[in-house]
Amino acid sequence: MKKLLFTYNPNSGKGAVKAALSDIISTFTTGGYDVMVHPTCCAGDAIDFISQRGRDFDLIVSSGGDGMLHELAYGMSAGKVDCPCGYIPSGTVNDFASSLNIPKDMQKCAAMIMQEHFQPVDLGRFNGGYFAYISAFGWFTDVSYVTPQKTKNVLGSFAYFLQGLKSFEPRYLKENSGRVRITWEHGVIEDDFIYCMIGNTHSVGGMKNLVPDGASLTDGMLDCMFVKSPKNLADLDELNRFMLTHDTDTDMIVSFKSARLRVSCQKPFRWTLDGEDGGQYTTAEIEVIPGALNIAIPV
Repeated sequence: MKKLLFTYNPNSGKGAVKAALSDIISTFTTGGYDVMVHPTCCAGDAIDFISQRGRDFDLIVSSGGDGMLHELAYGMSAGKVDCPCGYIPSGTVNDFASSLNIPKDMQKCAAMIMQEHFQPVDLGRFNGGYFAYISAFGWFTDVSYVTPQKTKNVLGSFAYFLQGLKSFEPRYLKENSGRVRITWEHGVIEDDFIYCMIGNTHSVGGMKNLVPDGASLTDGMLDCMFVKSPKNLADLDELNRFMLTHDTDTDMIVSFKSARLRVSCQKPFRWTLDGEDGGQYTTAEIEVIPGALNIAIPV
């Protein structure tokens, strides 16, 4: 009998996965799998378990928010686990699942995974580590990990909105902007930036305006967007227009696709990797790993 590892975050989404656990496991066993269940006990637990034990399984499925997705992708990449995988979203926003049209209903998602229709999607490397769909710093990017889990569970995506309002405070804007030098295949760009997004996703924090047009998870490239720091009211007007209309025809936005780039900053910035705190760095070496994650998607 084929073996399936199911890891999940018991605290994600008001603990929704615990309520659906029996039905999910039943779906997997009906699909012909012997199932091992591993609830995570702390941050990084799934990375360690999957990287160390993942090669013993024919399919690995994780459930939780974007942070759990991060641990799934990181664990499989670090442990050189090459079996297919599935993801059952139970978080607040679930950008990655939305990008691939993965069902948000847990039982429907488990049934979809049992159809075994897998799609290779790109991953990213970040200073030797890994991310599933986004690496970013600056304006609004810390909302997902500074918002308390209890607040997310009570208010849902509205909690992100409330926390995000702080991103418009002058002190916050100053602290999260600075001089940045971007080195990529076609040259060097240097300016003052307030937002940096590098990855493969159709939305950030549920907002589609913060990603480049034509973003793809399967083209073997990273989608990159940098927003310049506003210096006057005219610049602020341009940013407001961009946020409202996603009109990138402005000098305030730098957007391109790249397979590899270096981002160097005059001061340390705190990066987010897949919505989790990725640490502070002055230099980030980032590259794409084409088709590295073979994940279940709807037929």
